[in-house]
This record gives sequence, structure tokens and C-alpha cells, in this order.
Amino acid sequence: MAWDTALAQAIKGTSRAEANRKPQPWYRAEVVQVTPKLIFAIADKEFKFDSSTGLIMTATAKSKTWKVGMQAAALLHGAQLLVLDSL
Repeated sequence: MAWDTALAQAIKGTSRAEANRKPQPWYRAEVVQVTPKLIFAIADKEFKFDSSTGLIMTATAKSKTWKVGMQAAALLHGAQLLVLDSL
């Protein structure tokens, strides 16, 4: 019985810690493709964004000449990535 209680308390503590964790404020996005579409990727290239899949850019970021491998500061909100500027 004591083992069940200890396990339940451990699970409860873990779920509270997860609930209180704040989302990451910004991401380091990397240009993985330039033509025919500009594509940025985050999280070890697991998530990719282009103009048809939620990529949004500030005027500063749009004015840059992007090359494959360049990095940018970006904010993720839902399924949209806002690229702020190059790093």
C-alpha cells in the first residue's frame, strides 16, 4: 500500500512540475532551403515552416538576403513561426 501512495505522489509531483513549466520564449531557427521557397526549421530541423505552413516574418527579416545555414531569432505561437531577425 505504501508503494502505491509513493508512486501516486511522484506522478502528481511530476504533472505539477510539467504544468508550471513555462514555454520557451524564442527559438533559434535555421534556413534549410532558399529556393523555390524560403524554409526555416527549428528543434533540430523537426519542424519546418514556409509561407504556406505558418511562416511569418518581420519587415527587418523580410529585407534580409537569406542563405542556407543562416540562423534567426524566432517566436513560435501555435502552428506559426514569426522570424524576427538574423542572429
